[in-house]
Amino acid sequence: MELTEVKKKARYGHRDWLFWQDKGEQRAEVKSRDAIKRAMLATGTQGNFFLVSANSAILMSVNWRIGVIMLNNAKYGY
Repeated sequence: MELTEVKKKARYGHRDWLFWQDKGEQRAEVKSRDAIKRAMLATGTQGNFFLVSANSAILMSVNWRIGVIMLNNAKYGY
């Protein structure tokens, strides 16, 4: 799935999406605890993945440290 398609789904689908590169392949999933974990493991401690915000489709770069915070916060909201 390409980034333009993910941005469109986030803007009109009203859900946050995660987007990352996994061994040269682009991946995207709706934001969930499992998806955050998969993105973190695929990018590693030195890599980044993107959070595509719902309704605005703004990209936010997420590193390992922010990913850990998102993973902990996902216990309470999903």
